[in-house]
Amino acid sequence: MIHQVFNMSADLIFYREEEVFLGQTQIRLLKQVVKDGSINGAAKNLKMSYQHAWHMLNKLNELSPIPIVLRQKGGKDGGGCRISPYGMKLIRTYEKKVLDIIQFLEQSNSELESCFF
Repeated sequence: MIHQVFNMSADLIFYREEEVFLGQTQIRLLKQVVKDGSINGAAKNLKMSYQHAWHMLNKLNELSPIPIVLRQKGGKDGGGCRISPYGMKLIRTYEKKVLDIIQFLEQSNSELESCFF
């Protein structure tokens, strides 16, 4: 009897202008910015440098037809940023597509396993 256990996961990556536009790392960073309200806080919580996080978010905005990260300049309360409604839609759509892929892989695996019996 052949029995294989698969841990299903998927990393979906979208490219624009031959550069990574959106993938798992960008989604994690965007979601952390939503929680923390700042690039600095998100970078710290994800254990990445502020410079790397800033560069990644800046690249997202450059490649996007609509702004994703909305920055607010510092003031008496400091600066911050938030994710635009378009950015929130990208997060939801990306996560839905990853789930769709995982479900497809699980179904395919199940169909394949049934061929062995």
